Amino acid sequence: MRIYVMALATVALVAFALPVSADEVFELPSWDRGFDPTWPPDGVSWHTLHPPEAYCTNVVQTAHDDVDGDGNMSFCDNIQIDGVWKHIEWCGPTFTLVYMGGGRQNKYVEPIDGDRQHQYHEVYPTYCNIITTTTPIEYECQYVWIESPPEDVGEWHVEAIDTNIRTNGGSPVETGTWSRIKGFFSSLF
Repeated sequence: MRIYVMALATVALVAFALPVSADEVFELPSWDRGFDPTWPPDGVSWHTLHPPEAYCTNVVQTAHDDVDGDGNMSFCDNIQIDGVWKHIEWCGPTFTLVYMGGGRQNKYVEPIDGDRQHQYHEVYPTYCNIITTTTPIEYECQYVWIESPPEDVGEWHVEAIDTNIRTNGGSPVETGTWSRIKGFFSSLF
């Protein structure tokens, strides 16, 4: 009986600990800001890149928690989007790529950390696709050649470089979560 209760409690704990939804990616578009990881003022609008069903919707930063106090958005900081706290998993540049031959959807990519300087993580339209270029993306108005995947091969123009954050979809410190976990366990014992 004790083993059964502990197994049930473990399953319940995992269910409560999972984020509300999968990754969300927001871009802070600004013609004069470019890539700048410093915290923008609360009330600024963010452009949603992922999930696909929310693409191109604007959301508002209603508060933020600079956990490490360095003045920059970074891993483990928290941001409140439209009143919901979200945990920042990554902050960096977003490169907007436009195909020079026309007729293809713009791509939003972000760099991959480490020694993969010619590879980028596609945020939109194909989330998690790996894009490989012949040269690293370094500045706006640069032309880059995408060599893989095959459907994207060709010359692309770097239209913009903006600030991008990836969140877990819901903060692990969201109000009431810990209370629900404690309540569940006290009802078992």
